Amino acid sequence: MSGMASNYNFDKLVLGGVTAIVAVFAAVIAALGSATSTIDKSIPFLLVTLFYGVMMFASSYVEEEQHFWYWSTTAWLFYLLVKR
Repeated sequence: MSGMASNYNFDKLVLGGVTAIVAVFAAVIAALGSATSTIDKSIPFLLVTLFYGVMMFASSYVEEEQHFWYWSTTAWLFYLLVKR
């Protein structure tokens, strides 16, 4: 295509997107197969993980502080989930 401002390899972008979707579904299936916790106890962890994934696509949020707090919050919620 002529006139494009970027030189993205769309085939690789689509492959990466499909791979990410398959990985998410595999992780969800694996998590649902594990009966160690109930859904209501894992909702905060799932929400933080989901929001963090969405925020990765916002360029203004790709800062070191953002990563630190999201990873810290996610790790703490995961620890509390496993501890129960």
